[in-house]
Amino acid sequence: MNKKNNSGNIKSQTGISVHYLYLLENSKDTLYLINAKTGKFEYVSPSVTSITGFTPAELAEMGAEGISKRTHPDTQETIGELKDILAKKVRSLALPSLELKFKHKAGHYIWLGINRSLITDGNGEVEAILGNVRDITETKQLQEQLKSALDNYKTLYSNAQVALFRSGIDDGRVIECNDLMARLMGYSGREECISKAFTVKYVDPESRKKMINLLMEKGQVDNFELKAHRINGELIWLKVSARIYPEKGYLEGAIWDITASKILTPAQNKILELVMQGKSSKQIASELKRSVRTIEDHRVRIMRKLGAQNLVELTKKVLSAGIGQ
Repeated sequence: MNKKNNSGNIKSQTGISVHYLYLLENSKDTLYLINAKTGKFEYVSPSVTSITGFTPAELAEMGAEGISKRTHPDTQETIGELKDILAKKVRSLALPSLELKFKHKAGHYIWLGINRSLITDGNGEVEAILGNVRDITETKQLQEQLKSALDNYKTLYSNAQVALFRSGIDDGRVIECNDLMARLMGYSGREECISKAFTVKYVDPESRKKMINLLMEKGQVDNFELKAHRINGELIWLKVSARIYPEKGYLEGAIWDITASKILTPAQNKILELVMQGKSSKQIASELKRSVRTIEDHRVRIMRKLGAQNLVELTKKVLSAGIGQ
């Protein structure tokens, strides 16, 4: 190995290209060389200062132990791996890249991307570790922002107050959906719906073909009405708004259950709307200028048509029926 100069870097050797040394000294990435016998840095390029705040001499003085102390606990296992290499416990010369969270000289943490290679002697013994270090803080921050945005999107998707879905163009199989969509079709939740490879059973399959043709022609449809069956065979009316992605093989959109508006008379729909507002039969009768007896009769018919035994069941059905949509 070569002797170090005052900056902590190796002196140039006779026969080493001046251009090569120029690249080493001026690379934006930090290049380093660790002596496998001593475990000490033989070389650290000047760019380490712009990345970590430390000079090459300070990093060389710090050594693996000092670096370990400035490494965030979440990524400290990488230092342990370095010790294994120096102790010759690593059999393979192929070393995976590392991402290290390191405490900058100024006190804040930065992310370092590290690539390494082992240098061996004629007998195959590890002689040195050669590597380069790059500041990947901005990349990691962007990844975290994207992950946060994706998590927020998933939360909004899962908790949306409308049934959302993604299904295959050819087979109609539900690829993704939220809980509201799953419950609309009769499942307990999203996971069960997807695990069962659910496909909406349309009363008239030709109506879906018509919707797909419109989607292929215009790219999207709004308020397209279809009749289908829940998994228990119950008939429901659906209103669909969707976009199609032929290159990806799926369509996605929102579905509203409009069964109530289809099977109830206009008068019954109005009464149902007022019932959901918490109004009593007497209040509804006064507002609609009908007798209390008439309102009570309509309420009984509404319950029967919607298959509800009590107000709680009626409310659950109405919440998924999209009244007022």
